[in-house]
This record gives sequence, structure tokens and C-alpha cells, in this order.
Amino acid sequence: MCLEDLMTLAPPLRTEEHSASWPARIAMLSIHTSPLASLGGRDTGGMNVYIRQLARELADRGVAVDVYTRRADAATPAVQEDVPGFRTIALSVGPEEPVGRDALYDLVPEFAEAVDTYRRRERLEYDVLHSHYWLSGLAARLLSEMWGTPWAHMSHTLAVLKDAHRGPHQELESPLRVRSEDEVLHAADAVVASNEIEREELVRRYGLDASRIHVAPCGVDLSIFHPGSRSASRERLGIRREEKVVLYVGRIEPLKGLDTLLRAAAILKQRTQGVRVLLVGGTTAPGDRATDHEVERLRALSTQLGVDDIVRFYGPVPQAGLPDLYRAADVSVVPSRYESFGMAALEALACGTPVVASRTGGLQSTVRDGRNGYLAPIGDETAFAHSIETVLCRPHLAARLAEEAARTARRYSWQRVADANLGVYHNLLAPERMEIPLEVGVDLSL
Repeated sequence: MCLEDLMTLAPPLRTEEHSASWPARIAMLSIHTSPLASLGGRDTGGMNVYIRQLARELADRGVAVDVYTRRADAATPAVQEDVPGFRTIALSVGPEEPVGRDALYDLVPEFAEAVDTYRRRERLEYDVLHSHYWLSGLAARLLSEMWGTPWAHMSHTLAVLKDAHRGPHQELESPLRVRSEDEVLHAADAVVASNEIEREELVRRYGLDASRIHVAPCGVDLSIFHPGSRSASRERLGIRREEKVVLYVGRIEPLKGLDTLLRAAAILKQRTQGVRVLLVGGTTAPGDRATDHEVERLRALSTQLGVDDIVRFYGPVPQAGLPDLYRAADVSVVPSRYESFGMAALEALACGTPVVASRTGGLQSTVRDGRNGYLAPIGDETAFAHSIETVLCRPHLAARLAEEAARTARRYSWQRVADANLGVYHNLLAPERMEIPLEVGVDLSL
């Protein structure tokens, strides 16, 4: 069955006009990864957190949310209710094991058909479709036309930007993704960008009409990520008081620029006593060869640079364990070549930890150079080493950066993120699609 064939499988859900401009029930699509999956693997990260936290917040406001994903493990329950009003529905489409992106593309029509079958069986009606990532966008395009339901799409990462900033060990995105992503972005009723920088790139590189793009930033759970006692966190983690801790949290893949951090560590080792670098991330999932290969490559580079004694590959850590790591660190480093937003940077800031990050993508919207951390040119280990050293060796400056870091993060609560997304849904459902300012109640300015 091809994509076009699926268009005729079911009639639209509704033929009458929507009587309200606020949604009662939303269908979210995340075909390649579940929002409830453990973090740290190749297909789990900030997007999983975004979907899960947004769905929880919407459910708390009385908006029912069903997130449809593909079952990649036979042990995964078909339906999981995370909180009242938010369900994850895992559909048996294709093999019950992880598969590559090209294989997932071939499963898109079957996945869309399975979503519609479940919807009809359960007699569900959805006011809005919200897809996440390009593969889900392909399924949402089919379902939107079948159901007559307005559709918002969020890419989370953009292939053109990943290719533009790729490093020597990173493969180009597939032509299939590049072509499909462009089609999805031009077909969606509304496109959600995580910041103004991404919005501008969508206009400049994809030729989208700016009026179709809405900014709904990433968020942080301030009940979990907040300042606390550094000494208590270090005691729990077994880190000595005198150590100068440099922390990385995130996936282990070439795009994350960990070569830069390791080379910066070699410079720091010659200049600063007591430096310790923790690399938190990776996967425990069997068969994630790409992550395992990158870990092996980075370990070899660490040995080659002579920093084995100060670098520790910490492995993946559940979200509940991250606050102690952020609070124990003197500085958190995000050396990515490209980040659409940079959730780890925001989590570190929320814990009152200054951040040194690449001057790229959405990191430029949260890390304010000289105010809550520093921005460095992509791949410039000398600049990274200098900025990290500045934080490590100037305690009064570090304290000021830490105070501003926590203040910055308070503007990114999930409540405000939900406000922004509800604004998007309102614009899709309001009579004549009349625009309302999404900034109402969502002041993200500094």
C-alpha cells in the first residue's frame, strides 16, 4: 500500500464546523520513539521529554491527549496511562523491535491505518493532530486529509541544518529525509518552532510563510531541576570538594561535538589542577551499534589525547538522577555542532549551573554570553577551554553566572510551554483561523 492509497480508507471525522476554539482531545504522533521510553539512546532525548511533559500539562488542564507510537518491544503495553487524560498507545506495526528510519518510512501507511483503526474502534474524535519529527509528519499528513482535522507539526531537528553543521564523523542525512521533511513542513496547517532562530531558518532555508510558523519553546520541570546544595550532591555522588567538575549530559553521537570537549579537556589539564570531566549519556539498549561505536571512538580519542585520567564515561542516567549531577558540576558543557533547542543546557541552568555551549541553533536563545554562561564557536576547543577555565577559576564570576542561570530557566516552565501550544491549537480551531498573539501569558524575554 502506498501513501496515496491510504487517503480513501476512512471518511473525515467531522463535517460540521468546530463550535469551540479550544481542543477537547488531541492526537499526537511519535512513530519512531515513545515519550515514555528511557532516555539516553539513539532515538531518545529532548523530544521524548517535550512530548511527555507537554501532554502531562495539557491533561492537567482537561485536554485529553493520546500519543500514538510504534511498538518496538513486545513487552511494551498496548496502552499506558501516564497521568489521567494522557495515554500512550503503542501500535503493532512492523516487527516488534527497533528498525531504521528508511524501514520506518515504508511502515508509515500501515501506521496511519492502524491509528485510524484504533480511533474508529474506540469511537474517538480528535480536534487537533500534532506530529513530532518528519516520519510522524508523513503519517499526520495522511490522517489530516482523511479526518479533516487541522494539523500542527514540530520537526525538533532539521535535516538541512544538521547537514550544514555536520562534523567529520557524522554522516549526511538521507535524501529521503530531506525530501520528506520539506514536504511535511509545506503541507502542515501550522509549523511549531522551538525558538525565533529556528523560525527564521524555516523561512530562509525552507521558504515557509512566516505566518504559518509559531514559536512554542522547550521547557524544564522546575519541580525537579532547581538550585540545591552542591556539597550535598557531591557527597551523594562521591565527588571530592576540591575537584573542578566539567559535565556533559546528552546522547553520544557525532553531532554532539564531544571531540571538541575532549580536546578542550587536554588544554585544561595543562592549565588547571583538579579538573574532572564527566560524560553522561549512552545507552543500555541492545543493538544500538551507532552509540556503541561512537563511545568506542571517543574512548580511543581520550587515550590519544592523554586525558583518560580526568575523563569518565558515566553512562546513561535516569532523569531523576540528573539534578544531583548538574548541581555537583561547576560548569555544564554543550559542544554540539547543532541543537534545535538544547534541553540539557536548560536543565543545567535551572539547577544554577553555568553553561558553556556552541554558538549554534537554539542554544543561542537560552545561553546568554557572559550572563548565565558563555557561547563558543562550533568546534573551537581553544575557545571552549578558555570559557570553561574562566568559570572554574573565577568563583565570584561563577556565582553571578549561576544566579542568572536559575533566573533564566524560570521563564521556561512547562506551563508556559503549554500556553504557547494552546495558542497554536486555538489558531487552528478559531473561526476563520483568526490569529491571537501567542505571547499572551508567555513572557520569555530577558
